Order: sequence, then structure tokens, then C-alpha cells
Amino acid sequence: MRKTIFVSLIMLTLSIGCFAYAAQSKSNNNAAGTWSGTWTGGSSGKFEMTIKKAAGGKLSASITVNPDQGEGYTVPFKSVESNGSKLILKFDAPGGEVEGTLQGMIVGSSIKGDYSVRSKANGQEVEKGTFTSARNAKK
Repeated sequence: MRKTIFVSLIMLTLSIGCFAYAAQSKSNNNAAGTWSGTWTGGSSGKFEMTIKKAAGGKLSASITVNPDQGEGYTVPFKSVESNGSKLILKFDAPGGEVEGTLQGMIVGSSIKGDYSVRSKANGQEVEKGTFTSARNAKK
């Protein structure tokens, strides 16, 4: 009887581990693609973000920003972290004086979340707001 319970517990533990790994892998795969969206807060505008997954599973990304006021730019994200359906992406704006952070959740074919822009000189938040994006259809 004890042996049966022990074997059942081991099988349950392995099943949960495999399910959790598969769920995270699926979410990471879910992030890959091109996303178009908008942001509002201290400023507003449109953006397009491309997230790629390398063979080893590491994510990389870039963003093209088109503010309603000012000139647009394209920069790579310096870090892309994924924990299940949660994404944290960081980039340096042109000039390198500020760092932008996007924190969002992937829900179906959309990513919604918050953004923050901080001064690299003193760490103070200079802008914050929300963003929403949708996955572009594959051509």
C-alpha cells in the first residue's frame, strides 16, 4: 500500500512538473511575433514590437515607437523576461538618458500592461502609463 502511494505521488509530481514546463514553453512561444499597439500616459502614440525566440529558447525583441508628439525611433530591447504569460521588457531610449520598462500580460492575442520611463542619472520616474497591443496576423 505504501509503495503504491509513493509511486502515485512520484507520478503526480512528474506530471505537474511536465505540465508547468509545457505551459511556460507555450507562453514563451506565445510571445514570439509582431505586435502593434498604442500607449497613453505622460505621452501617447503607436508602436510595433517584434519578439523573436532563438533556438535555445531565449527571447529578443525590438520596438518601433511613433509618438503623437515628436519623432519616432526603433531600438532593441536590452532585456526580455518571460515568466509564463508575464513579460518584462527593457530598452534605452535614443541618447541613453532614460530607460523604458514595459510590464505586460499576454492574454490570447493581446498584451496589456504598464510602462515606466526612468532617468538613468537619478532613477526618478519621468513618465508612466498603460499600453495595449495585438498580435499582427501572419502573412
